[in-house]
Amino acid sequence: MVAATRIAEVATDFLSIPLERPLVTAAFPIPAIDTALVRVRTDGGHEGVGWSFAFGRGRVASVIRMVEDLAELIVGEDAELTGRNWQRMSSAVGFVGRRGVAALAMSAIDTACWDIVGQAAGRPIHRLLGAHRDRVEAYASQGLWLDRSRDELATEAAALVAAGFKAVKMRAGLPDEDEDVARVAAVRAAIGPDIKLMVDANQAWTLKQTIRMADRLASSDLLWLEEPMPHGLLDDYTAATARIPMPLCTGESQYFKDELLTLVQRRSTDYLMPDLMRMGGVTEWLKVAHVAEAYGLPVTPHLFMEHSASLAAACPNVVWQEYQPWWQPIMEKPVELVDGCIALPDRPGFGISLSQSAIDSFRI
Repeated sequence: MVAATRIAEVATDFLSIPLERPLVTAAFPIPAIDTALVRVRTDGGHEGVGWSFAFGRGRVASVIRMVEDLAELIVGEDAELTGRNWQRMSSAVGFVGRRGVAALAMSAIDTACWDIVGQAAGRPIHRLLGAHRDRVEAYASQGLWLDRSRDELATEAAALVAAGFKAVKMRAGLPDEDEDVARVAAVRAAIGPDIKLMVDANQAWTLKQTIRMADRLASSDLLWLEEPMPHGLLDDYTAATARIPMPLCTGESQYFKDELLTLVQRRSTDYLMPDLMRMGGVTEWLKVAHVAEAYGLPVTPHLFMEHSASLAAACPNVVWQEYQPWWQPIMEKPVELVDGCIALPDRPGFGISLSQSAIDSFRI
C-alpha cells in the first residue's frame, strides 16, 4: 500500500447552509441546504472532499451516523482502491439496504476518495478519466421557482440570460394548469427563442396530465420535460416518452446502476439524469454514464456541479450540467462560469478549496 494514499481519518461536519429565500417546488418547500460534509484524509496529507444532503436535519444526522459507521471499514485502506472500498461498503449495508441513507453515505466517502486519486496523481479528475472537453454547458437551475409571480419569473429569467446562461430551468406543477402554461410562456417570451428552456414538474402529474400538459407546453419549445410523474411509475414513463412532443428527462430519484439501467433498457426517458448522491458516488455514476453511451442515450447530471462537472467532461454523451450554487458559500474558489459553460479547474482532484471560516459558521 502507498502510504500517501492510506486513509488515516474520515471527518464529518453537519452543516446547514441558509438560503436567501426558501425554494418552492411542487413537492415541498426548501428553507436551507442541510449537508453532511465528509473529508477523507490520508497519511500522506491528502484531503478528499465529498458531501450528501437531505431536506431535514434529522435525516442528515442519520447520514452522518452512517458515514461514521462505514468509515470504520476503510480507515487504513488505500483510497486509490475505489472499486474495492466501494464494494466493501456496499456489502456491509446489504442487511439494512443499500438505497436511501446508505447510498448517501457511500457517495460522500467514495467521491472524497476519488478526489484523493486525482490529488495523488497530480491530475484533475476529468483529465485522469480521459477528458472529452475542458468546459461543460451549464443550465441555470437556481431560480424560477413556484412561488414567483409571472412578472418575477420573467425578470429572473432575463437576469439569468444576462449572466451568461444559454439554458434555464423552471418549475411547474401548480394545481391550476392554465397558470402553469401561462408561466412557461412568460419565461419563453422573456428569454427569447435562442435560449434553451427546461421544465421540471417535480413528480406532480399523472400520466394523463403529463400528456395533456406536454401538448399544451409544446409551443414554448422545451428542451425537455423533467420528472413529471412519480419516479417509480416506469410503465407511465415509457408511455410518456413515446407519446409527448418534447424529450422527457428523468433518473434523479433512482438509485444505482440497476434502477438506471431499467430506465435505459425500457426506453423510459430521452435524457438520463443520474444523481451522484443516489449513485453512491463516482464509482457507480461512471458505470451508468458508460452504459447509457452504449445505448446512445444522453446523460445530464443532477446537482453536485462541483463534482459532477468533472465527470461530465470525461464522458462524450454527457450534456448540460445543472448549475445549482447551493454549496458555493463553503468554497474558497467558486465554480467558474465562462460563456454559459462551467470551466473545469486545472487543480488536482476535483479542484475544490473549502472555506473553513464558512464551514465553521454553518456548522450545526
